[in-house]
Amino acid sequence: MNQTFTSFKDFKQRYPIRPNDEGALLGSGSYGRVIKVEDQLETEWVAVKISEFKGNDTKSLKAEVELAQRVPRQTNIARYDACYRLETDTSVSDFAIMKYYPDGNLADLIRRVALTPSQIYDITQGILLGLQHLHRHRIVHRDFKPANILISRDNAGRFIPKIADFGLSKLVSDEELDSSDFDLSDGRGTPSYKAPEQIEGSRVSFNLDLWAFGVILYEMMTGEKPFRSDARNSSEQSVRREIEKKIVTVDLPARLDQVAEPYRAIIRRCLVRDIHERVRKEQELLDLLDAIPQLIAEAHELLNKQEYKLASTLYEQVLAKREHHSEAQKGLEQCVARLQQQHQVSLLQEAQNLMSQQRFAQAKVLYEQVLRLNAVEETAIRGLALCIEALRPKSLVPEPELTDVYQEERTDVYVPTPAPIVKPDKPLAVRGVKRESAKATKPAFAAPAKSSTKPASQPPVLPPISQPVLVNPTGRVFPWRVVAPIALVVGGIVLYVNLGSTTPDPSKPTGKTERHSKAAVSPTIGSKPVPEKTPEVIKPLLGESKEALKARIDIALGKAKRSYLQKDYMAVVTMTNSALRLDSERRDVAALRTEAITAMKELPGKMPEEKKTEEPVAGSPESPKKETPESDKSKATETTPIPESPKNEKLEAQEKYDQLIESGQKAIAKGNNKTKAIADFTEARSLAKEQELNTAKADAAYTTYMATANRIFDRDEFEGAKDWYQVAKSLKDTEEVRRKIKQCTNQ
Repeated sequence: MNQTFTSFKDFKQRYPIRPNDEGALLGSGSYGRVIKVEDQLETEWVAVKISEFKGNDTKSLKAEVELAQRVPRQTNIARYDACYRLETDTSVSDFAIMKYYPDGNLADLIRRVALTPSQIYDITQGILLGLQHLHRHRIVHRDFKPANILISRDNAGRFIPKIADFGLSKLVSDEELDSSDFDLSDGRGTPSYKAPEQIEGSRVSFNLDLWAFGVILYEMMTGEKPFRSDARNSSEQSVRREIEKKIVTVDLPARLDQVAEPYRAIIRRCLVRDIHERVRKEQELLDLLDAIPQLIAEAHELLNKQEYKLASTLYEQVLAKREHHSEAQKGLEQCVARLQQQHQVSLLQEAQNLMSQQRFAQAKVLYEQVLRLNAVEETAIRGLALCIEALRPKSLVPEPELTDVYQEERTDVYVPTPAPIVKPDKPLAVRGVKRESAKATKPAFAAPAKSSTKPASQPPVLPPISQPVLVNPTGRVFPWRVVAPIALVVGGIVLYVNLGSTTPDPSKPTGKTERHSKAAVSPTIGSKPVPEKTPEVIKPLLGESKEALKARIDIALGKAKRSYLQKDYMAVVTMTNSALRLDSERRDVAALRTEAITAMKELPGKMPEEKKTEEPVAGSPESPKKETPESDKSKATETTPIPESPKNEKLEAQEKYDQLIESGQKAIAKGNNKTKAIADFTEARSLAKEQELNTAKADAAYTTYMATANRIFDRDEFEGAKDWYQVAKSLKDTEEVRRKIKQCTNQ
């Protein structure tokens, strides 16, 4: 807790300073003394730095404390709690209060403890982070040495270095910051840790402190300074000149080669005479400390060898140490994309093998996995459709043909096959039956010469074979046992031919055809005339539910898909036309029809015209009726072309809209052609606005491209992000995308 003191007496009541207690003296020098004192209010030990005020306020201890307090808090920067300028019995002095660190400073630690590799790493990293914090706030220390680095500990007992003693530190002005170097050298500083530019009095830069850091790191690794005097019993001035000569010539000791990596490389980057060639940023040294350049180089090499798993592991190690390392992020994205592509290809190959083995359930699972990775993979979409069709439960009873593809053969020429005629040589006497005249032997199946409604004469009724038969006067018996079976077989053949023969074209009825059809079956057999058959088409049944109608359309759609895979596009068009007559709102049927028409146009040769079939009238009788002038008139009305309804126009507009969206997506997916995609998307958006169409595809694409643009924007690649935002804007002009484009433009 800070407290204001009006006199040195009040100050001593809280901080009882004992100047003559050598055990309380922590250090002394030209700046003054540092004494260990117990805070009577907080009951804890503190360090009190005492420096006499000599009238120059800019070089006073109070100025040092104010400069240190301007630096924001950071773990590796030591902070003063307060500073007081008080008048004592002998002079006016500044008293600065700071926390007491029992482990002392780094110089004490090097002399007292043999540091382990992990301790060296922690101290090196902490010093670099502290220097980085100072330099970011435009402060050059200028007297960086182990004695000015205090040692603290965390809860786990690990060493934490804290940079202190800003007596010679300077705040760089804005004008000096604009240049690569500036004039802050006044020759002051500890000789062994001075940089060449300090000794020569030339212009300096922030990497002045990095030279001193290289000297400190060498001392941590070897226990001795890199630049020292070999002369013994020499004066202090001669020792100083010898050290400065070695520093200016950068005479590095041979023992440096024995220092372990990466510390040897860090020392060599720091101890460079030219300030423009010397390391300028602490981040470069931190990367060397964590072996970031080596990891990146190895990862790039593995990526070029297509060893994506190993490369991604190295990139992840880099990102674990440097969360926002752009090069590692880009490399990891490439590895993930390639691994996903390889996984997708392997899944497709395995699914195709399962399809060849007719293991459709397992293949369906693999195709679904592929579509979760890439929702627009065409091979997976087609394979999944085939699996679903193959797994659909099949009916035990063969279903009737539910499409209007079936067309009967038609002819207007009907020639009935004459039935065999039984002509006995002489009249036979049959018990209980009168003898018929010779006229009764007229052929039963012969067509009448004239259009007469008189029925054909009946053939004689044959008695059972078991009955007695009268013989003729000559004594010869008619061979009934031979003739009767032959007659029955021939009559059956005639009946089968008449029933299975094609019916005449109902659009061209003739009286002759009608008369032939009436006489198609012999009255001897006792059957009725067979009605003419009409071609089978899809039509709503009386009382049929929507679910049943949908099921019938689904069956027709399945057959159309199989025809599409067999490249029988004409059959696809015919079947989808039939299905759309029942339900014109089925977009999946309309989309398949559009794809088939497009595929037909791409085939060589002229595309055949679609065969227009008349819509069957619901509830019409299946058996033919006698045609009348009224029925002819109604037929003529049915054949009149009906103008296209507005619903069909909207359906065609929806198809065109979906095609434009898909065309734009393909332009980006295949060649990253954003210009063509923007043109297609803009045209589609105008069409949707005019026709009030369903924009589900555009919404999905908008979400995808916005996500892509946001990822690029987060990496500060504003030009690339702007291109993707413009693609998204062509799909959907929202306030969000306009704001993002403006942000990219202003960067």
